[in-house]
Order: sequence, then C-alpha cells, then structure tokens
Amino acid sequence: MNFRDSVEFAKKFTIDSIKNAKIVGKGIPVTQANNYDINKKNLKKAIDKFIKIKNAYSLIPECQTNFVFSKQIPISIKDVVGVSGRIVKSGTSVIVAGDLEYGGSTHVASAIIAMNKKFKTIRSALNIKYNKKILEQFKKKGFNITSYDRSKEPSIIKNKENSSISWGIKKAIKEISKPPDIVYHKGDYGKEPMILIFGKNPDEVIHKISKLS
Repeated sequence: MNFRDSVEFAKKFTIDSIKNAKIVGKGIPVTQANNYDINKKNLKKAIDKFIKIKNAYSLIPECQTNFVFSKQIPISIKDVVGVSGRIVKSGTSVIVAGDLEYGGSTHVASAIIAMNKKFKTIRSALNIKYNKKILEQFKKKGFNITSYDRSKEPSIIKNKENSSISWGIKKAIKEISKPPDIVYHKGDYGKEPMILIFGKNPDEVIHKISKLS
C-alpha cells in the first residue's frame, strides 16, 4: 500500500469509526454531532468531572439531574444544549442516560434562559438535590444565594406547561443586581425542593460545586 492509499485508508477508517460510535461506560460521546460544537465539548468535560465527584450520587434529586450550556443569547430551549435524558444515580454511581442535544433539557434550560435575560454572562446551570447542609456550605464559601417560594406560584403559571421554573427564577432575581451563584426553592405540594447552581460556563459551575466538602 503506497502513501496515498494509506492516507485514504486512514481517513475512511476515522470517518467510519465516528459514524459507528457508541456510548461506552458512563460518559457521553462527542462524535455524535455532525459538526464540531465547542458548547457540547465543554459541557461534556464538565459532566465527566461531575460524575467523578466523591458521593456525587447524593446530590441527585428524585427528578434526577440535568446540566446545560446555552448559546450567548438563548431565546428558546433549542438554543441550550443539555442531556436528552438525565444524569441519574444507580446505587452509589452516577450515570449519564442520554446524549447531548440542543433542546435536550426543558426545566434547567428554562432556568438558564430566564437567568440570561437579566444576567447575560450566565449561560450554564446544574440542578441538585435540596439540602440545608449543602446550602450552609455554599453560604460559608461566600456564594451569592437567592430563592423563591413555589407555594406563591399563581395558578395561571402552574397550569401553563414549563412555566413554573421561569416564573421562579424571575422572582428570585427581581430585586438583585449581582448574578446569583445559587437559586433554590423549598418545593410545594407534590413538587420536590431544588437547588440550581449557575455559572458563566460549565467549568465554573463545576468549580462551585467542587467547593462542597
């Protein structure tokens, strides 16, 4: 096989490998996209770090977790890349059940869109289980924390699909001038309490959550 044939063979092998890529282990393949996407790459790296955090499974809520990263000016969830399924716990392990897709998240994506409307630099978010001890740790680290009361959510919002979290984030940030690191709520009847961690990018979100002892 001459040099030119070798190059063509290597090129074909690489292309075929990408086409036939499968999920192996607990991570997410970045070869699923037709075009190189820096947002997906950065989010994947952060998710890989998250699932390796000690006792990460204890941070996963009953509704499971999603991790998102938006384009610079997100208008809809189609402008936000997230896990198409969820980041879930399996015993004491954390597994990514889904692919990275734009529109892959609804609730956490809605939160980042609402946040970004006021604070343009904030483009990434991760939801974790509500826990008073976790909040206390964040407070001790000096993080900017705000909250909202889901029990005060208007009926018209409750009855409108995918509107609750947008309403909540808007309420939480209405009176503040500095982007929050953390937004939380204590739940409502049939609604699980939740903590949302925000950042300029996925790596900043991971940096904040890594502060938990």
